Amino acid sequence: MSVRVGRYLIYGLIDPLDRGLRYIGKTHKRREWRLDEHIKHAVENDQRAVYHWIRGLLLNNEKPEIFIFKKISADSDWRQAEKEAILFWKQDNPVQFPYLHPPQTKKSKETLIGYVDLLNATNGG
Repeated sequence: MSVRVGRYLIYGLIDPLDRGLRYIGKTHKRREWRLDEHIKHAVENDQRAVYHWIRGLLLNNEKPEIFIFKKISADSDWRQAEKEAILFWKQDNPVQFPYLHPPQTKKSKETLIGYVDLLNATNGG
């Protein structure tokens, strides 16, 4: 039996200390559940760069902030949407910083991004 997904979220993880955008990913889960999964991987000593960063935050009683970059329908190609989001933020000066990203869902709020330094292991998809 397959899981029916109503939408996908392309999300980012923000450093709460300096507002740096550090990671772009996709999920069909609630954003807070996906953030909890990232924290769990960091605690379990996953060696990818993003989890080293999250462990450093946790040692200082901080955790990443998650924001929605884009909401896409379930019948859209989430792999392509994730790749496009990563490429967008890897471009030279795609936006002027500091950048205030507008809300993308009813539960979203504006998100301040101070700079971009992505720790993604891949280019998405």
